[in-house]
This record gives sequence, C-alpha cells and structure tokens, in this order.
Amino acid sequence: MNTPTALRARFLLKLFALACAAALLTTDARAQRPRRASSAEAAAAAADSLLTGVYRINAEKSDRLYSVVSNATSNLPFGEQQRFFIDLTVRLTPPDQLAIRRTGNRIEIASSRAPRTTFSADGRERVARTAHGTSRERNSLAGDSLVLSSAGSDGESYRVTFTPSDGGRELRVTRRISSSELNQPLVIQSVYDRISEVADWRVYGEPRAASPSVAGLVNPRGAGREEQTQADALRAALQEWVEATNAKDIGRQMNFYMPRLLAYYLTRNTPRDAVRAEKARVFERATRIDINADEPEVVFLEQGRVAVMRFRKRYRVEGGPAARSGEVVQELRWRRAGDGWKIYSERDIRVIR
Repeated sequence: MNTPTALRARFLLKLFALACAAALLTTDARAQRPRRASSAEAAAAAADSLLTGVYRINAEKSDRLYSVVSNATSNLPFGEQQRFFIDLTVRLTPPDQLAIRRTGNRIEIASSRAPRTTFSADGRERVARTAHGTSRERNSLAGDSLVLSSAGSDGESYRVTFTPSDGGRELRVTRRISSSELNQPLVIQSVYDRISEVADWRVYGEPRAASPSVAGLVNPRGAGREEQTQADALRAALQEWVEATNAKDIGRQMNFYMPRLLAYYLTRNTPRDAVRAEKARVFERATRIDINADEPEVVFLEQGRVAVMRFRKRYRVEGGPAARSGEVVQELRWRRAGDGWKIYSERDIRVIR
C-alpha cells in the first residue's frame, strides 16, 4: 500500500543510493587521477635536469691554458717557472667530455679522464689523506651551481664551480688554484656545450672504481702516470721536430706526419706529399732556418688517443724570396699511432708579431 509515508521513505532511499553512487564515482576518479607535483618538487626536478647531461668542451669559448699559466708563472725564477709551468699544464688540462647526473644533493660525475664517482653535495667538510699530507674537502650546492673545494696541508687550495648557463645548453667550469708559489690565485674557465640531456658514463669507457680526483678536475695532483708519460713523449717529439726543421732534414721531419692532414695552415684534408713538397721548397730556398719553441701546452682528447699541443714559436728564415721572421702561437694536433705520436694538423692560431 502506497501511503504518503511509504512513498516519502522510498524517495529518501533513492536519494541516498544516488548520493552513495556519486561519492563512489568521485572517489574512483580521484584515485585514477595522477598526483600533481608540488611547486617545490617541480623546482627541484628542474634544478636536477639543468645540471644533468653530457657535455663536450668548446675550445673557442674556453680560456687558453697556455696564456693563463704563462702569466701566472712569469714572476718566478726561470728554472722554477719552467718546472711549475709543466706541473700546472699537466694538472689543469680540462677533460674533453663530462657526464653529470644530479638527484637532489646526490651527484654522479665522470669525464673522459676519470671514471664515474658518486658523492653528496651536502656542504660538510671531510678530511682526506693525500700523497702530500691531508686535504680538507667540501662539496656543496649554491643555487644551480655545484661547488667542490679542497685545501691541502701544504698550503695549496683548489676550487671548481660547475654553473649551467643559457638554459642548460652550456656548462661553465671555473677552476681556481692558490699556492705559495703564485703571487695571486690562478683562475681558468672552460666552457662546455651540452650534447645530451641524459648522463652517459661511457664518456670514460672503462667501468672501474672511481678516481680520487673527481672527474679529473678536483685534486689535480691525481693526474695519471700514463698521461704524464705521454705528455713527456710529446714534448720530446716536438723537440726532435724543431731540430729536424732547423737542420732542413726533410726526411726526418716528415716521419712525424700522418699520411693525410686534417689541416695544414690554410688548406684542409692535405696529403703528406703536398706538405713535404711545400716544406722542401722552403728548405731549398733558405740559407738558414732558426725556430725556437717555448714549453708547450698539451691537452689530451678522445681518452688519450689525441693530443692538442700549443706553444709560442719564434722563427727566422734567411735567404731567398721566402726570407721572413716573426712570433706566433702554433698548434700541432697529434694522433697516437702504432709507432708513436703523429701530426695530423699544423696551423698558427695567433700571430704575435
């Protein structure tokens, strides 16, 4: 019997059922909807991605190591200047590539000179033992920049800052070294182009334990013995190359060249025979050739298989129409072959006079 009371009760039950169904649908929709990240989480993710990636050095935008080190050591006695110059150029040679991944204050970093290492950029000071005593080290984050520093018990301190720029498309790496042998701190900046937004640890190529010199940039006294050996071999090759030039010994000099040169002054992709013919013409016309080369800067690329050598060269060619003299900064690019280092590029990068 449908009395008014029964009808009202049935109507209320329907309303209750509809309300429960709506509540269930709303709850289910909320469960399926992804949680929206907070503004703080979004900012943290953006900071992580800004530093993370693979970077390749931009030599044109980077400081010239030769000039920086030469200026820093110019006030030392000649003997000390040469020793300190060689030491600094080996230790401050920047890696060709870097790989970095940031996750909060957790940092992973590798380079073409050192395998991956992981550490926390928490700003805490740590004491480490080195071959020269002890070192106080600190890793921290300052905004988007990563700052690594060390201060040795021998009075030498070192600081390297990684700063993303141009929206993360570039990475500026600034290294600052202080020493009792320097009148003022030495500062050198290297600029890297980001070539990938994902860190790739194959930039080093060997999955072995991490080096104590973070990515070959911090604690530079950790320069490898093999790299030092090859740098010495290249300096000896340069000396022999200069001696062969001054002696006008074309056969001996051409032993240093690859079959084809990527660049030979203003020409490109030049056969060794063409280089030989050009040098033979100069040797034949000159009554005397005198070349002097300062201590070179050597930068290793491609995991040590290629070396870029730059040095200040003074030259004088006497006799004939080719007589000339001057001073330049010359660049020789060497590639490691089965029978030693061979030149595959020769050019002047700056005319001094």
